[in-house]
Amino acid sequence: MKQLLIPVLALPFLAGCMETAEERPMDEVPQQTTLADGTRQYAFRNGCVVILEPTAAVLVREGAQCELHHRDIALLYASGD
Repeated sequence: MKQLLIPVLALPFLAGCMETAEERPMDEVPQQTTLADGTRQYAFRNGCVVILEPTAAVLVREGAQCELHHRDIALLYASGD
């Protein structure tokens, strides 16, 4: 009987953990585009644009409004391509 009580008592706690939190800026999925010269562009909602090399996850340039997490996100997506 004790074995059944522990999982049942844990349900309210687990339900609270599964609630959706506000979206954090570092969770944003950028709009990905391949430009005519082969470079990869990652555009974010705040206007940040990060451009990476065509075949490697290497930064070419980024916009002035970009923050570190924007570059990190773009590099993460590029490394998976």
